[in-house]
Amino acid sequence: LTMKNMQNCAMSDLIYQFFLYKLNSLNSILKVYKERTYPALQLLRSHHVNREQKHYLSLLFQKAQEVERNIFLEKQLMDMFSNNEIMKID
Repeated sequence: LTMKNMQNCAMSDLIYQFFLYKLNSLNSILKVYKERTYPALQLLRSHHVNREQKHYLSLLFQKAQEVERNIFLEKQLMDMFSNNEIMKID
């Protein structure tokens, strides 16, 4: 291996490690987010909640879905970058 090839391999490994770290972070964020929104979703399904509370819980649920969707999209990007040839440096 030439010095340039070794540098490219080292840079590729560094980039891969960055995306792997980012992916793990997103997985952790998504897990915690789901754990924290679950009680509100259970409350939304409850019959002991009044109309106004259900309205606000519905808004919370919509926001939760939006956040979850954005985290999932970012996770897909990280998966793509960590698994594809995009990371190859020539």
